[in-house]
Amino acid sequence: MNNTIFRPGWLPTVLVLILIPSFNSLGIWQLRRAELKRELMARQHERERLPPRALPPAAADLEPLRYLPVSATGQYDTDHQFLLDNQIVDRRPGYRVLTPLRLADGNAVLVNRGWLPLAGGRSRLPALPAPVGPLTVRGSIDRLPAVGWRLRGADIPAPGWPAVVQLAEPARLAQRLGYPVLPYQVLLAAGESGGFQIAAQRPDLHPETSQGYALQWFSFAAAALIFYLWYGFQRKAAGKSTDTA
Repeated sequence: MNNTIFRPGWLPTVLVLILIPSFNSLGIWQLRRAELKRELMARQHERERLPPRALPPAAADLEPLRYLPVSATGQYDTDHQFLLDNQIVDRRPGYRVLTPLRLADGNAVLVNRGWLPLAGGRSRLPALPAPVGPLTVRGSIDRLPAVGWRLRGADIPAPGWPAVVQLAEPARLAQRLGYPVLPYQVLLAAGESGGFQIAAQRPDLHPETSQGYALQWFSFAAAALIFYLWYGFQRKAAGKSTDTA
């Protein structure tokens, strides 16, 4: 007759005590991200129906202002535009077009005029026609796109105009332009003159993606526990001493 004992060893035990809480923590973090995305989507839909307001000052707390409709009067600096690189829409690479709108107070705000696909290679930049002369721009406030991993020099625009940049930081872009830039962007509203693919403006929040990642992390935790139990239960032939185990 055989009997069964639980003898996982100290190393697997230490590993499982580290891995299972870590996997569960990552799953909970993804669930919180999914909830935050749902809240942001609800805020977007709610604020889309509000009347536009004036641009907030540079020192304003940006987070409560996200997605609020705004209007601004100024003139596009069509000679000095930025192409935010590595912007994927429908699995296609492309650029976000950031055009400075010069305001009467001497500041400028970056207007995100939409997305353009990469065509003809990176050595061939797209044409960026824009309305000329004074105009009123309508859109919504948002943070400038961030990145998970920041590479050194990613915020430095490439030479020439339009200038390709990997990471849009207002202070660095203002330095290149030679005039102050407000620390946020205006997402150009649909139907406004000078827009490109405006439908791609809305951030790809997709809370279900975060929920899927959470399920994966919880599955890893379950798999680690199952493997630990399977490995730990070892069969020992009857009649053999357990002293050498």
